Amino acid sequence: MSAIEGRKIDSNLSIYLDLLRLGAAVVVFLSHAHIFLLPSIKIGPLGWGREAVAIFFVLSGFVISYIRQVSEKEWRIYLVARIARIMPVALLAIAVIFVADSIGMRANAFYYDFINTGFFRPISLEAALAYVTFTNQLWFVHAVFGSGEPYRSLGFEVQYYLFFGLFAFSPRRAKVPLLCLWAAAVGPKILMYMPLWLMGWSTMKWVIERPPLQRPISIAMIGASLALFVSLKFFADRAATNMYETWSLSQEATNFVYFNLIGLAVVLHLIGAASLLYQAPILFKKTGPAIKWLAGGSFTLYLVHQPLILMFASFLHPVEEHIPMAAALLVACFILCFLLAEVAERRKKFFASLIVTLLPTLAQTSHKTPVNTVSDTVPSDDAAPSASQLIQVFEEMQNALDREEKAGDTHDAPPRDRVSRA
Repeated sequence: MSAIEGRKIDSNLSIYLDLLRLGAAVVVFLSHAHIFLLPSIKIGPLGWGREAVAIFFVLSGFVISYIRQVSEKEWRIYLVARIARIMPVALLAIAVIFVADSIGMRANAFYYDFINTGFFRPISLEAALAYVTFTNQLWFVHAVFGSGEPYRSLGFEVQYYLFFGLFAFSPRRAKVPLLCLWAAAVGPKILMYMPLWLMGWSTMKWVIERPPLQRPISIAMIGASLALFVSLKFFADRAATNMYETWSLSQEATNFVYFNLIGLAVVLHLIGAASLLYQAPILFKKTGPAIKWLAGGSFTLYLVHQPLILMFASFLHPVEEHIPMAAALLVACFILCFLLAEVAERRKKFFASLIVTLLPTLAQTSHKTPVNTVSDTVPSDDAAPSASQLIQVFEEMQNALDREEKAGDTHDAPPRDRVSRA
């Protein structure tokens, strides 16, 4: 049974995925806020920033592979949608890093020398180029541009997008050679955490191609996922380091096991939650719009919060003497991140249209036959695109980006039908 003919992601699961994405971004935000602005306040599980990045990878594999099957069926649409999603926010983040670091260093240069560890490195042209080209994590490289350390995950994420695009859209005969070249170019570090992304892909296929699990089994899977996650955090956390750190072979082996087990916990949770949510009536009728709006700015929150937090911390250093002001600035930082999201992250349709206008060859799409996920080939069309072709591509880009923002909302089954099929 194909994805289109099988079970779809309904509104409950769509919003729950948004909630997980938003929650992971907030956890990273609070983790760094605890370090730099409010070190005296204990935040417990909200300080699990490293694990949140692993959750991002699994969610990304889930959502992107689903969008590919239901909307982005042509390589040009996939390419433009990914560029429109990533590049504007990435460029905005680089600009915010530069401005915030410049202001912060002018206010208190000593503070940036004080934190000159993995969280901050002096701005350099080489690091900026690595960020723009998303090569900041190839092989054993760990390029950091100013205080933009969270940007590291894009060095993994974009490479997984490229892998998936090559797998889904390259001609059958060229698929294996291209993927081997890709693997040789990215190196072992990116390959080591690729199972996290593939877990999300596999989970998506499980969710849409298999019937919902029985309620007791779903609850047991969610319980097992939480038990595994908490056990890993409390018993193995000190043994693991960050994904980008390459200290020794034994340390990398420990990191590999730790983060991929975190990914397994996320998979168990998603499968169990998807079954429960599918069998439930609509749960997020009132809260859904707010969750989706907040999740629509979570990518910006993740990428730009740290330079802003460090800038505010430089104003107050030592922050322990200014707790109320630090808390107020933390709230201001959170709000500012969502204001910045209006500039880039919430303008994906505009940027998709702009990309196709500037690169008209991307409008030469083919619609003769459906695209197969595994073996589709790249259509060829040497003719210049007409205005009607451009309009058609704009509409397809908008549909694909709409689908990414609300995966499967148009496929909601009526409540009675949803329960009867459980």
